Amino acid sequence: MKHNPIPEKPPDLPRPASRELLALASAARPDWGPHEFLDVLTQARSSGMTWGGVLAAVGRLMADPQAEPMDLLPAVPEHWRRRRPAPAPETAQRGAAAARAALHTTTNTDESHT
Repeated sequence: MKHNPIPEKPPDLPRPASRELLALASAARPDWGPHEFLDVLTQARSSGMTWGGVLAAVGRLMADPQAEPMDLLPAVPEHWRRRRPAPAPETAQRGAAAARAALHTTTNTDESHT
């Protein structure tokens, strides 16, 4: 009885295939300039977009007649753009208390000072 060897771990999939993707985009979207698409593809990959993410996004873009190569870039996370963390609930409570205090201030209207 033969035992099947344990299959090797599959290679990283999907494998990058920039040249083939450029050829497909050029055939599917002749209105896109090949150099513009190559530049955008390079920017997307150097910004940390995974190859699988690139394939999925480019497929959607090629299917959209209104899409342009630059539309790929908004999908790339902008690491320099950080959102501020939400303030703690106490911050809102202190702000509300300060607003209430400002609205309900009582002033002495001593007519002798007028």
